[in-house]
Amino acid sequence: MIVLTTPAVEQSVFWVTVDFLDEDSNAMAPDVATWTLTDMKGNIINAREDVSITTPELEETIELSGNDLAVDGNDIIQRLLTIEGTYTSDTYGATKPFKIQIKFPVEPVIIV
Repeated sequence: MIVLTTPAVEQSVFWVTVDFLDEDSNAMAPDVATWTLTDMKGNIINAREDVSITTPELEETIELSGNDLAVDGNDIIQRLLTIEGTYTSDTYGATKPFKIQIKFPVEPVIIV
């Protein structure tokens, strides 16, 4: 799991960049890729489940904003971005699965 320490700000915009690597840690472009945004209990956030990455490249930047970064309360919360799909391995062939998880904090906007 990749853990980001820079927090997203509630209801703002936050970009998460992911590099895709094969079994030998070489850059690869997935054949198919989707992403899902959840809380740490697995609840889907803002209906962001199995969002397709149309033409996956070696590196993708996923933009989160608005209700993707909603916080209920005044505590910093954690979100989990899961990217998964398949790729073609030069060594092992086609349709090899991959899954990448990125955990990041979201800080609330506190109104006084």
